[in-house]
Amino acid sequence: MISPTLAELRPVLLAVWASFLREWQEVGRMKIRWVAIWLNIGLLLLPLLLAQLAFGNKGFAASGGGENVVAFVALGWLAMQVAHQTLMGAQGYLRWGNETGVLPHLWTTRVARWVPVVGVTLFELAQMLMWTIAILIIVLLFAGGFPAVSPLSIPVILLSFVGFSGIGLAMGGAGLVLRQWRVPGLIHGVSFLMAGAAFPIAVLPAEVRWLSYGLPHTYALDAMRHTLLGTPTLVPLWAELVILSLMAVVAGIGGIAVFNRLDRYATRQGLVGLYT
Repeated sequence: MISPTLAELRPVLLAVWASFLREWQEVGRMKIRWVAIWLNIGLLLLPLLLAQLAFGNKGFAASGGGENVVAFVALGWLAMQVAHQTLMGAQGYLRWGNETGVLPHLWTTRVARWVPVVGVTLFELAQMLMWTIAILIIVLLFAGGFPAVSPLSIPVILLSFVGFSGIGLAMGGAGLVLRQWRVPGLIHGVSFLMAGAAFPIAVLPAEVRWLSYGLPHTYALDAMRHTLLGTPTLVPLWAELVILSLMAVVAGIGGIAVFNRLDRYATRQGLVGLYT
């Protein structure tokens, strides 16, 4: 006899799996996508590798970027891509449902409407793990040896993923009620420039550096680099873990609350399927 708790959990897990499988069938199984990803990684890393061989990296290390320019920028690119995908995951899933005409049917499922988005974000996490392995292999082969990976990299990645996924849920809810919602793209552009994705934030002018310290991307990326590559941190690692934990809790719970509230508003106003 299945307990009521398990009976309630089963449709939730099925909804998560269905959205994960849909994302794989719609996007993941396309071979050209993976070829494009590898080409993009190669086009990103090859010029950096040649520049490092030609000019060295003493100045880069002095700015807090560590001893490996290639690994620094590669991990920054990877983290920003995943942060952007998680921020866009809910809105992208809802837009797909709108374009294919199934969004109204998603609103009649037995589970909470944010649950299928979890499957989409888990797909992004699976991609992140594969990309991380690929980049670490490249670093091992071409960029001066294998980095000293810390076990703390696992909680750093998971906390960052939960936090950005929560923010993404709120963004997806906003896409239900607002026309031409472009804030996630704006956040991605600002964070890529200001969070130190391609260069240490120490090289930024002091007048704008405060913005970097106000972005959660900065601490997620800094902690990832420290635990995966051994680079120095902007603030003590324990402080970054506290920041990421708070972000995961506040954004995780708050993202669901914001999404549910905007979902109810869009339903009452008849906006479902119009703006996403």
